[in-house]
Amino acid sequence: MVLFFGLVISSAIFYMFEALATNQSFIKANAQVTGASFIFQFGAILLTIITLVYIFLRQLVLDEYAAA
Repeated sequence: MVLFFGLVISSAIFYMFEALATNQSFIKANAQVTGASFIFQFGAILLTIITLVYIFLRQLVLDEYAAA
């Protein structure tokens, strides 16, 4: 249950970063850093990795309980 909750949270944060990274007018109006688009896309990549790790860990938990 904890891993599923983490997956849901990481997916929500991933989509938030994607919405910010693709909204160029928002970035130009509010960003004080010149590489804000890169930073948002880098964050989206990190959250993708986190999501994949959660899926992997969930599979390990399922395999562990199935073996018992």
